[in-house]
Amino acid sequence: MNLINRGFISVKPSNLFIQWAHQYDKNLIFSQNAEATIYLIEEDFWDDEILIKKYANYIAFNEFNSLGVLPSNWPKEFNLNSIAEWFDCQLGCTCIDLIDLPITKEAIN
Repeated sequence: MNLINRGFISVKPSNLFIQWAHQYDKNLIFSQNAEATIYLIEEDFWDDEILIKKYANYIAFNEFNSLGVLPSNWPKEFNLNSIAEWFDCQLGCTCIDLIDLPITKEAIN
């Protein structure tokens, strides 16, 4: 086991996001029980709200983009100050790697 020098933001869709996504694509099958996306962040932080706002644009872009929705088609009600209404974000500061293999990175657009 290895302690990784990162914290994380765990992101799940809120009911608002799910309702909007189903309006955009009625064939989507996901709910608030969907698997979370984990975003690795700096290890030391003190204010969750400031940190979520710091990364809100990246999180929103990835979450909406994963549905194939361009920023020009995002819901009109969405703004970076209301990210908590659209996503359930939980922060943590302990990441432990249980696998004895190197961590690899792959860029996403």
